[in-house]
Amino acid sequence: MTPARSRSRSRSRGVTPIAAALAVLAVGASASCMWWLRSLGVSHDGQESSRADAAQIQTAAKAFRAQHADGCPTLSSLKEEQLLGRSARTDDAWGNRFRISCQDGELSVSSAGPDGKANSADDISAAR
Repeated sequence: MTPARSRSRSRSRGVTPIAAALAVLAVGASASCMWWLRSLGVSHDGQESSRADAAQIQTAAKAFRAQHADGCPTLSSLKEEQLLGRSARTDDAWGNRFRISCQDGELSVSSAGPDGKANSADDISAAR
C-alpha cells in the first residue's frame, strides 16, 4: 500500500466518527428544543385543535342566539340545550376554559391560549 492511499483511508475513517458524533448532537439538540417548546406550551397541533373546538362552540352559540335573541349563551347552557355535544371540549389544549362573549351584538368565542393570560397575543379564537 502506498503512503498516499494509506492517508486517504485514515482520513475517511476519521471523518465518519466525527460526522456520526455531529449527527447525534444535532438529533439531541432537536429533541431538546422540541421538549423545551412543548414545556412552554408551544404546539401547532394544540392551536389548530383549539381553534376547531372554538369554532364548534361558536356554531352552537349562534344556534342558541337564533332561539334566544336576547341572551348570551354559556358553555353550560349550550350543553343543557344539546346544542353542544356532551363530549365537546370546553377547554383548550392547555386547559384554559373557552369564553363566550356577546358584546355590541357580536358573538365571539376565545380562550387564553398557551400562556393562560386573556387578551394577549397567543389567545385562541374562532374564525369569524
